[in-house]
Amino acid sequence: MISQALQLVAAFVAARYVYRKFTQISLADLQGPPSKSWLAGNIIDLFADSTGMLGARWQSVYGTVMKLNPQIFTENAILVTDPAALHYIFQGEGSASRFIRAPEWYAMADLLAGQCIGAVEGEVHKRHRKGIRPAFGVPETRALLPVFNAIAQKLCEKWEGIIALERGDSAVLNVSEWISKAALDTFGEVAFDYQFGGLDEKPTPLSQAMPTVLLETFGTTSAAQLVLLSILQYVPLSLIRYVLNDAPITGILPGIGYVRNTNKESERILRELIVDRRKMMSEGDKKKDIMGHILRAGLSEDPTSKLTDYEIVSELRFLLLAGQETSANTLTWALWELAKYPEIQTKLREEIAEARSNKAGKDFTTQDLQAMPLLNAVIKETLRFTPVVQNMFRENLVDDVLPLSSPITLKSGRSVKELPIPKGTKIYCNVTGYNMNPALWGEDAHVFNPQRWLNQDNESSNTLGMYANLMTFSAGAKGCIGWRFAVMQLQNLLSELIEKFEFALPEKGPKVVRANCMATQPMIEGQYEKGPQLPLVVRRAA
Repeated sequence: MISQALQLVAAFVAARYVYRKFTQISLADLQGPPSKSWLAGNIIDLFADSTGMLGARWQSVYGTVMKLNPQIFTENAILVTDPAALHYIFQGEGSASRFIRAPEWYAMADLLAGQCIGAVEGEVHKRHRKGIRPAFGVPETRALLPVFNAIAQKLCEKWEGIIALERGDSAVLNVSEWISKAALDTFGEVAFDYQFGGLDEKPTPLSQAMPTVLLETFGTTSAAQLVLLSILQYVPLSLIRYVLNDAPITGILPGIGYVRNTNKESERILRELIVDRRKMMSEGDKKKDIMGHILRAGLSEDPTSKLTDYEIVSELRFLLLAGQETSANTLTWALWELAKYPEIQTKLREEIAEARSNKAGKDFTTQDLQAMPLLNAVIKETLRFTPVVQNMFRENLVDDVLPLSSPITLKSGRSVKELPIPKGTKIYCNVTGYNMNPALWGEDAHVFNPQRWLNQDNESSNTLGMYANLMTFSAGAKGCIGWRFAVMQLQNLLSELIEKFEFALPEKGPKVVRANCMATQPMIEGQYEKGPQLPLVVRRAA
């Protein structure tokens, strides 16, 4: 039966391919990198890249829109870094709705979190976004700063204790692990008043599983997995959900078993928390954490914002994963870059010390954090230079024409200022390539340089993205809803850590690579099985 079904799917795909080959817009004249694999094309190169800069390198050779050789069973794929094309895809009035997340990626989001804002489209997406938006407004985010402060100070105390045990003034720490614990503890408290216990070294099963769920699921992408992903676009979502969530396939895809167990544990905990919180709300509790806001959307009589219990659990799971990954990874990479550039680190510490001298022992406010130019420049530059997500995936619902900010040259030698693309093209929106486009960021775009944010007003024409003209938080109606939360947590944690500690690279330290596990995670080359690692020498600040 399964064999016959596979034969029918293969026959359908082949027939569809032949028909469209001779009837659709052609991308054959578009330049692009060569392919080493007939099975996985050069898509696998994007997933296997350990530098985080492949899109930027391809951009310098083939231009800001290029043809990719997709995996088998996929007809057309392009990689886009052009600002005008990205604006058209993500933010264009009347055009953005024609570009959906590629259907096979719905399945991945659904697997990780369920029916969340990252796995739905159209009116359902609008309803989800409206339901959770109140949790991430400006005043709601600013109200969380005391919790951020408390967790940051606890992390500093833990590091002080470790250094004291070393009987010196420094210790080599895996900062990635510690910051991940701090980010998860923070989100647990501000989202649903839950203690993950990471920094207290009393971790729950969920806090042990969350930091590696993306690594276990996407850490080692193979050609076979990309082919499977390609086939998913032809399979009904209901069947995909059964296969990924319930079918006996863990022997073939062991990462599926890991994420299933994590989901089961997170759903159990979240449902218990929801029951407890609803009881408290019925007794008059008006706690305004993220869960409180989202639960009020569940009680809403407005059909344009009401969420079901399953959707509420899915949203909390998604926000837990996204919130922890964004802040933890970005801060880890910021410390890595500052360790490489001690002169920038010293200037930042001086800026923080000057700001602290005006506070008379009080904690920084959001206004204080916003008023530190170099602190915010370092954060923006880290978000630019090492985006958490390297690629965002879209597919056009109709034949369309992408506008270009600058002409590209086709194989034939013809120069074009717009590019027709056929319906169903897989569009790899390369965040790194856009964030390192020399036309936008200067000839030193490939260099970590916070000074660029102090020398020029890059936000004066902030036409793309949620923050600082960057694509790091995506853009438009599907842009990251929690970007303010992430930025404020970065401001808080980075200022506390740099004020109290100095960071340096270990002498003869291991080679750190940027592993693309859907999130850009620091790994030691040859030690992927040990998960995220970034060892730094941490010393008490003078």
